[in-house]
Amino acid sequence: MRSKRTIMLKGLVQVESDGDLPPETGVAIIGGGIVGVTAALFLAERGVPVCLFEKGEIAAEQSGRNWGWVRKMGRQSTDIGLAILAGEIWPTLAERSGEDLGFRVNGSLYPCDTEEEIEEQARWRREIGQPAGVESHLLDAARTAALLPGCKRPFKGALHTPSDGCAEPFQAAPGIALGARRAGARIYTNCAVRDLETAAGRISAVVTERGRVACDRVILATGAWSSLFLRHLGQRLPQLSLRASVCHLEGVAAPEICCSARDISFRMRQDGTCTFARRNRSTSELSPDHFRFFRDFLPTLRENREMVGLRASPGGFLRAWRDSRDWQAGEETVFERTRVLEAPGDPAILSQARDRLIEAFPVFAGMRVIQDWSGFIEGTPDAMPVIGPVPEHDGLLLATGFSGHGFGTGPAVGQLLTELAEGQTPSLDLEAFRFDRF
Repeated sequence: MRSKRTIMLKGLVQVESDGDLPPETGVAIIGGGIVGVTAALFLAERGVPVCLFEKGEIAAEQSGRNWGWVRKMGRQSTDIGLAILAGEIWPTLAERSGEDLGFRVNGSLYPCDTEEEIEEQARWRREIGQPAGVESHLLDAARTAALLPGCKRPFKGALHTPSDGCAEPFQAAPGIALGARRAGARIYTNCAVRDLETAAGRISAVVTERGRVACDRVILATGAWSSLFLRHLGQRLPQLSLRASVCHLEGVAAPEICCSARDISFRMRQDGTCTFARRNRSTSELSPDHFRFFRDFLPTLRENREMVGLRASPGGFLRAWRDSRDWQAGEETVFERTRVLEAPGDPAILSQARDRLIEAFPVFAGMRVIQDWSGFIEGTPDAMPVIGPVPEHDGLLLATGFSGHGFGTGPAVGQLLTELAEGQTPSLDLEAFRFDRF
């Protein structure tokens, strides 16, 4: 989707770009989302020369458009370690960055409408949560209602994790980027990376639209753009973009807890406004990647056909085909033509969410819409991220494919990438996230 250079998110903290490019750096980071900025901060804290390059603005895509949850509850056994590590890092980031990131511990709640849902949450608690040391509680109907004042929907119970929390997407990644700069990192916005150079079989430089910067290592953390960039490098990574819609409201005094039932989700923001979404509903616009990765995603699309709506747009398909063509380092790329991947929220999905939200919580009837938007989530066939080295590209580290779960775990991934870039054994076993598992 082609976008204007202006950012449609009202309230996103802006990070000014540094000036001239240096001739060289230690680590070059491509992508100014939550993963890229935390890696920049952690590397700079260690005294490593680091430059971060963002084709648009910091957090202008999914890192600024997500729900803002920082949760352990509901994670898979594969990635719960990431969530636990991130839960340890988030409380340290305000002091380390010197910025208010909006982080707080307010708990997360999954209300259940049926006994089957309650059993599903009980199974998660028994098989994943408790073995990992996550303290979650199964609540009956009365205790669920006590946490949701004003709720008229007769939930049968809920799963509650008091130690979960949230942060503010409009503030978090930009604030961490500002902290990284204070620690010594250089931040370049509206500066797309077009290509990588190699010497003696190893990454030796990034080529940006503003010039070349020599480096020892590169971290690629470009979200929904990662598969395209890797294809330019001759690497195949199955990845599809899912469009998730969110609405930003004012004039609502909702419960402070992060709440997500089977069909609705809402969260109060630090400034007293609120975001809500239709849970388990997203769309995917038909593109050449759907044919390119058809076999990889067929089982997932079959299993989740009620959650993901596939839509066809001849104009959108042709645009995606044109934008996905390969390029030369000396010519303008799609990364410059599309500085920010943005779109308004899907009216049908948000209207349905609004009706269900008001039915459950009549207080939302008085809500006033500030803005709505879509975020583009980078999905993988197994809904798990790819973290670690890229085969045949010595010095290139990748972090992508978070499938809608990357904001909360982002600081943990930033730490792991920092450790890998420094040649250290990472704090967590990354075998399940290896690039070549597909």
